[in-house]
Amino acid sequence: MNQKEKELFFELCRYRDQNPQKLRNLIKKGAATPAVLGHLFYNRMGGIAFGVLKENGLLGETNREFRNTLESRYVLNREKNESYFRCLKLLTRVLKGCEGKYALLKGAYLCKAYPEGFRTSNDIDILTTAENIGVISQRLKDAGFRQGSVQNGCFLPASRQEIIRSRLMRGETVPFIKEVNLPFLRYLEIDINFSLSYKNEKSDTVREFLSRSRRVNLEKLRICTLEPCDFLLHLCGHLYKEAAVYPWVQMKRDMTLYKYCDLYTMLQDITEKEYAVLEKRASTLGLEEGCYYALYCTKVLFSLQSDALSAFLTRIAPENREILKTVIDPEAKKKYRYLEDNLFKRFFQNDRLSLLEEVFPDEKAGII
Repeated sequence: MNQKEKELFFELCRYRDQNPQKLRNLIKKGAATPAVLGHLFYNRMGGIAFGVLKENGLLGETNREFRNTLESRYVLNREKNESYFRCLKLLTRVLKGCEGKYALLKGAYLCKAYPEGFRTSNDIDILTTAENIGVISQRLKDAGFRQGSVQNGCFLPASRQEIIRSRLMRGETVPFIKEVNLPFLRYLEIDINFSLSYKNEKSDTVREFLSRSRRVNLEKLRICTLEPCDFLLHLCGHLYKEAAVYPWVQMKRDMTLYKYCDLYTMLQDITEKEYAVLEKRASTLGLEEGCYYALYCTKVLFSLQSDALSAFLTRIAPENREILKTVIDPEAKKKYRYLEDNLFKRFFQNDRLSLLEEVFPDEKAGII
């Protein structure tokens, strides 16, 4: 992609602070190319891009295939969300009586935080403590869910070894899957998280999150989720876990933009007073590192101009900024660092593994 294509890609994703004139100029200069379209789909931003073009009256300025393809994604997102929220309703029935023992995360709440058709989700994430995994798992099994994966449209059950390995190395269970045969959602996948990082750590922070969980209304549906400050901190921690862990870089799922867009969406409405509350909460729970990493990267990628956010990041910044370049392979017990500091260059690099160098034991001092 050339520079104009890269600029247009990000402008089409910035739906909360649009620049109509810049969009128009980039489109007139021929930046609305198949390469941009591919990146929008790869990063799950197609629905947002369609909305941005429509709101600014620019659909007619683009090639027919470009705009029609984005519109198809937008329409699909809306229809898929109808199926997704039917599944959410099913899950709340399955877990009735377990309130306080779990909270629904990410897409379960965020799909309604965006304008309709802008975001969808392929799964439902649950946060619970390690001691409550058994209760939640049994409810799901009784409802017809099985642990495994979907490959080539078919369900493949997980082995006992895979189930144990996931809990030990990833802080989450192997997905629970059920065939629901809904439009654009044949299988429903449930991910149970019991850790905030790649480590199989103690559940103290998770327990603290759940102690302040709340029930919220999403139109006709009522779900259990986290208190807003904790929801944001969890989102930061989850992004950090995926962006800075080697297997996710290997799968090329470490910098998918929709994850950063979730934070971009939430950051738009935060006041200085709320940043102060967030700072205190992050400090109390020891979550400053993940919070800094996720919000700093979001600020850069979305070119956020916020004095309050900049001041907040300055206050919580770690002494060692190497965390912005460090990638960990917990299974191999290895550490790597990026040779490229520029986040935009990393983002558009097809093979980010090629940008990593291993940090050997005598070099590890000072790297978190």
